[in-house]
Order: sequence, then structure tokens, then C-alpha cells
Amino acid sequence: MGDALLQKTYTIDFLSKKRIKNNGALPQYYVEDDHEPIISRETFMLVQEEIARRSSKRDKNGKKIGYSSNHCFSKIIYCAECGEIFRRVHWNNRGKKSIVWRCTSRLDKKSECHARTLNEELLKSAFLEAIHILQENKNDYLEILKKNIETVLKSGKNVNSESIDERLEKLQSELIEKTKKHEDYTQTAEETLELKAKKEQFTMDDSSKKDYIRRIKDLQNFIKNSLSECRILTKNW
Repeated sequence: MGDALLQKTYTIDFLSKKRIKNNGALPQYYVEDDHEPIISRETFMLVQEEIARRSSKRDKNGKKIGYSSNHCFSKIIYCAECGEIFRRVHWNNRGKKSIVWRCTSRLDKKSECHARTLNEELLKSAFLEAIHILQENKNDYLEILKKNIETVLKSGKNVNSESIDERLEKLQSELIEKTKKHEDYTQTAEETLELKAKKEQFTMDDSSKKDYIRRIKDLQNFIKNSLSECRILTKNW
């Protein structure tokens, strides 16, 4: 995206020219707009978000789940009984080969989960039927999505970021004055830390809210513009 992080490595021996990774031994410098970007900043951030989402997937016991993008249903089918993810399996049942999806708790842990094995062709049919229902009732779904956006916008407390910044500025001045006079500044420092944490949380909440609204709007655009084409394409699936 056109930015650069400087001094990621450094030379420890000028004779051998040996370099090692900088893990905090020396300061690093982050330069924005250092060179011509390959992709937009927005695209880069969306990719980082997706990488984080994929790497954060874990089962009920906290074990990390590997991600495979080989199939469109990967990591989006969950067991209604135990909540674990379904995995794609090449099945050979009494000499009859087929592709099925099974609950990972049954595959890995041999648990008492009673989730049925899903044939992939049946799964595809169910997905296409859902797309067709969405197309036939798209006005209803668009209204639901519109209400969701309104709910998100109204949710949460209205925090005035400017007032937090003004208070922080005053507290920092107080902190400097009390330090000069050798007065106790514990209470001032604590309030400063609390306000900084509040501002950071407000920024995170605001960012999450905007991202959620963006996703809803993307889905709205898909329903408005893509479903007709999707119906034609999925007939041949």
C-alpha cells in the first residue's frame, strides 16, 4: 500500500556483514506513502482483516482450525448439534465413492455427536434453493438489512471524541505542572490512562460499527444487482 517499515534488520558484525532481525534492540521507523502503492490502502486493510479472521478460527477446545479455500463451503457450515465445523471428505462407503461433509467432532474426536453426513450434491441443491428464495423475496430481505443498519447506527452510547481530547490535553498540562512542583500526580495519571483507554475503545467500536455497516451494504448491493445473474449461472452448477 506504499508504506515502508525501516530497520527491520540490522548488522551485528561489520566485518562479516552478518544481519539479524530487529526484535526491539534498535528503533524502527514507519514511513507512510514511501513509494508508489501496488494496491489501495483499503484493499490492504481488508486483506489483513480476512487473514486475521481465518487465523482466529478455533474449535470448542481452543485448538486452531486450519483454513482451506479449496471449496466455497469451507468454514461456513456448522453442526447444529455440537457447534463444530463441517469438513469435506472423500468417502468410500462399501465400494461406493462420493464426496460428503461431516462434523469434525465425529471425524477427529469420535464424540457422541449425532450430526448426519451431508452429501455434497444435496448441499449444493440446498444452497441454490436458498439463493432462489432470496431472489423471489429480495424486497423483504432488503428491508430487514435496512433495519439492521438503523439498529447499528442507534446502538451504543454517543461518545464525544473531541471532549475526550480536550480533557486529555488539560490532564497532560496538569501532569507536567505537578511533576515540576514535585506534587502527587497519581490521580491525574490514572484519569489520563482511563480516558485514553476509553478513547481507544470508542475508536475500536466505531471502526467495528462502520465495518459491519459496510458488510451489510455489500450484501444489499449483491441482492439488488447480482441475484438475476446468479440464478442463470447456478442453473449449470
